[in-house]
Amino acid sequence: MKTSNLSEENIQAAVNGDTAAIESLITTCQPDLLKFARGVCATPEDAEDAVQETLWIISQKIGTLRMLTAFIGWAARIVRHECYRLLRYAHGEDQLDPDRDLPYQDDFNQHFILQQDITTALANLPHIYRQVIIMRDIEEMTAPEVANMLDISIEAVKSRLHRARTILRIQLSHWAELI
Repeated sequence: MKTSNLSEENIQAAVNGDTAAIESLITTCQPDLLKFARGVCATPEDAEDAVQETLWIISQKIGTLRMLTAFIGWAARIVRHECYRLLRYAHGEDQLDPDRDLPYQDDFNQHFILQQDITTALANLPHIYRQVIIMRDIEEMTAPEVANMLDISIEAVKSRLHRARTILRIQLSHWAELI
């Protein structure tokens, strides 16, 4: 994300209702939220829908943000919630209800606990999975680049990435209940 648009001053202006600052935040964080959503949502279409809903929620509820430093975690939490909501809807377990009040502003300390859990989960991954997920999802390298750097096939990269994401989803599944 462009750090200049995610400065504390810009986030504070958005919290105070500055529409230009809100638009700047949304424009800045949209690509990263989409990357995150693609790793959480069941389909690319769900990822796009979740991000659009998230951006709308951010624009409507940014004034409730109490800790400016928690903006990124707050936005990621909304995306994750929207992905799970769409998954439940696809399985007939939930109805889409955009007007329901969601507790996104609750306890921003959970963001830091989540961050620790993610760091621990990544550290506990077997090395072959950890290096692939870091190269692909964090360093944003392409599968051919990763394959070349690790001297493995593209299929092996895809397989390891899938396995790493599956392990992380299982290790972090308790967070789905909190959202």
